[in-house]
Amino acid sequence: MVKDSDILDKIGRRSGMTVPENYFADFAARMEAKLPEHKATPSGKVLHKSVWQRCRPYIYMAAMFSGIWLMMWIFNDISDRNTNSDMSSNPVMAGVLGSDRFYDYYPMNDIDEYELIEDMYDDGVTLADFKL
Repeated sequence: MVKDSDILDKIGRRSGMTVPENYFADFAARMEAKLPEHKATPSGKVLHKSVWQRCRPYIYMAAMFSGIWLMMWIFNDISDRNTNSDMSSNPVMAGVLGSDRFYDYYPMNDIDEYELIEDMYDDGVTLADFKL
């Protein structure tokens, strides 16, 4: 038993879409007959652009650049909030961390000695910095 695998031969190549004869030959003439007559302006007067029509492209362009500038400013502000900056660059935090009262009231139960020494080493603190 031999099976015919070509589906197009089974259904035929005709799509069912046909165009009447000479449809495109006189298409332009028929279309022109259906369109209304073009009338010129009654007075032949040229209308001048208003101030808004002349300024509108520049105002739109300024609004576009303002929007881009604001988006860049907001995205930069968001990225600055997410970065862990050095504590010494923030004067308020440096002042609080420099006082001994902060360490008296701040609970540091979850920090072990090794992590504290490692953080100090990462910040550049050496043994020479301590005066005994």
